[in-house]
Amino acid sequence: MMPTDPTRRSALSVALLAHTGTDYDVDAWLAGDGQANGSLRFDTDRAWFTIQGRPAALWKLAEALVRCAELTEQTYPAPAPVEAAAS
Repeated sequence: MMPTDPTRRSALSVALLAHTGTDYDVDAWLAGDGQANGSLRFDTDRAWFTIQGRPAALWKLAEALVRCAELTEQTYPAPAPVEAAAS
């Protein structure tokens, strides 16, 4: 098995579904060349994934995820809660 190289782009296409309340494990580590890296891991009985990279790449991903969440909320606002009718 080839070692993981966080500096190479992935050639694999995947869809990761985010669910409210999901917990992610985070870690920081040094690569063999001394470069600082971070990783995020999601793990269940059925599947797991990691996102790994240098801080600048992780910040760029985080910013894109925030923009995505903002766009979704602006485009499709959550409906206001319906108040129960008084008896």
